[in-house]
Amino acid sequence: MAATGLNIKRIKDYFNSKFSETEESYISEIFGNSDNDKELKHFLSIQFDEIISDDDAEEKNLDHILYKIHYDINTKSEGNRIRRKPNLINWVARIAAILILPVAIFWGVKGYLNMNQGKETWIEIKAPAWTRAQFSLPDGSTGWLNSNSSVRYNGNFIYDRQVALIGEAFFSVVHDKERPFRVNTKELTVKVLGTSFNIASYENENNVEIVLEKGAIELSDKEMINFRKMNPNELVVFNKEKKVMSVTGVEPTKYLAWTEGKLVFRNDPVDVIARRIARWYNVDVVVESALNEELRLRATFVDEGLEEVMDMLKRSLLIDYKIENSNLQPDDIYAKKRVIISLGNKRK
Repeated sequence: MAATGLNIKRIKDYFNSKFSETEESYISEIFGNSDNDKELKHFLSIQFDEIISDDDAEEKNLDHILYKIHYDINTKSEGNRIRRKPNLINWVARIAAILILPVAIFWGVKGYLNMNQGKETWIEIKAPAWTRAQFSLPDGSTGWLNSNSSVRYNGNFIYDRQVALIGEAFFSVVHDKERPFRVNTKELTVKVLGTSFNIASYENENNVEIVLEKGAIELSDKEMINFRKMNPNELVVFNKEKKVMSVTGVEPTKYLAWTEGKLVFRNDPVDVIARRIARWYNVDVVVESALNEELRLRATFVDEGLEEVMDMLKRSLLIDYKIENSNLQPDDIYAKKRVIISLGNKRK
């Protein structure tokens, strides 16, 4: 759809619950197309100006709202095919909340903070399994979330630039000397002024990995035992159990390739390969101890499925593998697929 001639009446009718299946399709199409951002932000600004008094009016950055709308629509394409009518109503309610909630959060309706003293408002952006989510923060900083990851920030972010991260994210941070940007994980705090870097902090993994592309950042653990300044092209690994940091010179490209939908290996050992495949495909990977630790892989995968990647590993490393499908557990929760990597026939 071209980014011109939006039917404002149809949009308003839709969010006022005056819609049909045709209107639903129209809304999904225009909000799912980032080419419409300019006109949509103008439309949202008009709606917000009707809510906020002139005394409260100021220049507004609506990028983070549109990213959230795009994400909400685009990551539900599979669910939309089997959605029933009640789910449609719930979806409309969520979109309405996206449009209204940021008014109170970011730009402050008079009296809102007085009414909610002692309470904190948090915004959370998630990337479910099998997805990546691009996001924009109120200060103009941008980034990507990898599969099974989330980032949370407080409603006063514009004054206190802090986010809480679970999983993996790439950040491109706007420089602001007076207000440093901080990323908090369960184990570490990353402090930056303006830079771009990648951080992987999954709860089920033993290490936190930080790769600096450009600029400079400072790392410290929660106990303030470890402190380190990072330079570009460095990888710092923090061992959660031993509470120690190690640093290595790297080429950042392979660590950032996931933001472009690429799974890149550059002379990586089997344990690293297994860990990254587990993240990428949301599976559990088990590596048999008998495997040669010196096995290394150099490859780039784009849009390949799990079995295609495993077949390539089997041919390149002379290993074998077995994929066990997900199954229903006694607690009525489906377990992840399980990949077991073992010695290939030629190595037995």
